[in-house]
Parts: sequence; C-alpha cells; structure tokens
Amino acid sequence: MFAHAPITAATTRSTKTRATSGQRRFCPILTAAPRILRAVATVYLADVGFRPAGVRLAAPVRATDGKHALTLGELIATPQGTDLTYHLTGLTGDEGFTPRQDLVAITRAGDERVLTRGAFSFGSDRAVLRRRISSPSVIPPWTGPVDVAIAIAGVGEFRIAAELRPFGPETDAPRREVNTSATHEGITVTVRGVGAAREETAVEIEVEVGEGECCVGIGALSGFRFGPTALSLSDESGRAYMERWQEPTNIDHATRALFQPLHPEAREVELTVPYVFVEESKTTTETFALPVTSPVDMRLGRHGIRVLATSGIPGDRRARSIHYQQPALGVELDLGGWHGDRRVLLPGGPLVDGDFCNIGYRMVGLDLRRPEPLDRLDITGDRVHAAKTLSFRRPTIQIRGPWRIRFSLA
Repeated sequence: MFAHAPITAATTRSTKTRATSGQRRFCPILTAAPRILRAVATVYLADVGFRPAGVRLAAPVRATDGKHALTLGELIATPQGTDLTYHLTGLTGDEGFTPRQDLVAITRAGDERVLTRGAFSFGSDRAVLRRRISSPSVIPPWTGPVDVAIAIAGVGEFRIAAELRPFGPETDAPRREVNTSATHEGITVTVRGVGAAREETAVEIEVEVGEGECCVGIGALSGFRFGPTALSLSDESGRAYMERWQEPTNIDHATRALFQPLHPEAREVELTVPYVFVEESKTTTETFALPVTSPVDMRLGRHGIRVLATSGIPGDRRARSIHYQQPALGVELDLGGWHGDRRVLLPGGPLVDGDFCNIGYRMVGLDLRRPEPLDRLDITGDRVHAAKTLSFRRPTIQIRGPWRIRFSLA
C-alpha cells in the first residue's frame, strides 16, 4: 500500500456550505460519525469493528455457477444490523461502472429474512470484486445451519449452505471503556474505548474542538495517516506498536485506530496523536480584485497570508484525470509557517465574485499523508475566467501536538 506514489488531493472539490452548531463540538463534514457502542456485551472483531454480541459465520463457504465463484467470507448478525462480505471471481474486467443491485436472503427452516438492497458497480479492469455490506436489517440470532442466497444483477444467483455460531465476550476481545483525555491548544482528544484482539488492537478516539471549528483529520488530513502523521501506541515497558493502514472512511471527529497486537504482559499503554486538523467555519478573507499581478497581504482569522499572483492554467487533454483536463485559474499562495502550534494548510473554498456555485478547485501537489501548506490552488468552472473578484472561506488549520493519553488495560 505504501510503495506507490503519494496520495494527493488532485480532485475537484465542491464548495457547498456545511452546517455548524456554534458550540464547542464537532460538525460532521461528509458522513455521520462512526457510532461508539456503549452496550455492555460489546466485543472487538478483527477487520470488522466493535459489535454487540450476536452470531457470525463459522467458516467461509463457496459456491460457483460455472463462470463465476462467490466466497462468503463473513456474515455477522447483531441486534443493530447485519454485516456481510463476499468475494466474486471470474469477472471479465469489462463489466464497467454501471450501477447494479444485489439481494441477500438468509433462511432457516422456511423463515426467510431479506437484507436491505444495496447498489454498487464492479469498476473497470477488475477480475475480482470484494463486496462489503452493512445493513440495518436485523435477523434472528440463529445458530447452526442456514441457507444464504445472493442474487447479483447481471451475474446470477448463488445459493450457499452456511453455519452460524454465537460470539460475545466469551469468544472475542471485550471492549473496555476508557474515557481518558488530553487537551492542547484548545483541542481535547479522548480515548473512548479499546479492544485488544489476538490479531490487532483497536482504539476508539474522539476529538472535541473549539467554537467555530470542525475537525477534518485526526493525525493526518482526511484520515490518511502514515509515517509522521500516524498515531502511535506504546506500553509501560517501552514496546512500540505500529498503527495499521486503513482506507479512510469518515472525515470527522471520531476514528478507530488499529495497531499491532499488544504484548501479553502489557498492562498500561500510551496513545500519541501528533496532529489534529480543523476547518474554521466562520473565517473568511477580505475580497480582492482579479487578476493579481503583485502580492496581496490579507488576514485569514488569526493568520496572515499572501496571494502572490493569479494566472490562467490551460487544461491538459491528455491527463488521465478529468479534473486536470479542465482549464483553471491558478492562484499562487504564501500561507506562512507555524504560529505557535498552528499553521494554515489550505486557504479554504473560493468565492468567485462572491459566489461559490458551479466552481471547483484542485489542491495541486497536496500529499494528504504528509501535508504541507498549499502553494497553488487551481479554481475551475465556467465563471472563473471572467471573474472580477476572489476571496476564501473556511480555511483548514493544522494543529501540532502531541496529545499523549495514558490508560490502563486492566
């Protein structure tokens, strides 16, 4: 995962507004925060997450239709819903991005329960599909043999004889409530819970930010933690546990960090969070005239920044990304450096002639895993090339820690 080129933010972003509460709390950005379970009989399941006690697949099972093979790798049923993972092989690679539906039915002794329908696409040039479903549909806590039918539009139907077994604190790592915090620069980082499984260690983390701020990254911007932005865990004997890479899912105030399994003799650990990233929801620059031919100094909240110049950027019709095929207005920036333990990373969404509608922007060269202040922002959209004025709002600020939180495993 880490051998390829840096993960950069080259895509066009919308500049739609997001609601804020105006309180010392966090406002969600893209998706709802992952729910932190408080049930007494909650356990941690490796590669799945925290779940209340329920039933799960005893062993993977496989079915074929002559052309394709489907392996049911996981089925977890709890009072909160049903998780299911399957792998489909035998694809030709040209199924494309056409939206499709799959239907999952679980039956025992004539009692059939159908999970909520889902939609997905195969993607391009893919011979294997890994499909993960999290459904709010609740099935009874059946144990023993069940029949599972998975019908995939454009592929066919697979019928599988499976077996379910119970799981809970007696079989898996129980979730331990922690609720220990550290505060720095007005940002409070709290460890809510921990699950120490044989395969890995999971730590639930929440961040509380200041009024008018929204958290947009814990450790790394948008959750792309790696290297200097990764979280770290160590025990009382000095043993260090590396954070495991996860594809980011939620960009908000809560995360679940995964580490190497703890040593059997570990009794106390310390979590270190190197950075927190916030968006200042009420901060806007003054409006300045276009084009910019000499540096313009301005304030962005408590920070001073400079717009050095603006120029037209032609589109690259040979670019693989459609976003780089579009012409843009390039804005050269000097966002300054650290002011104490804070610095401006991104100036925020652009307002072209006082309006954010029908424009996008490219953050050229920004590595989400090791972000540095942006020195050029490309603004796209039909209105941009005739624009008279420009301003920015909702900047992204990087706050330097570390936050150190020590807690007992007993």
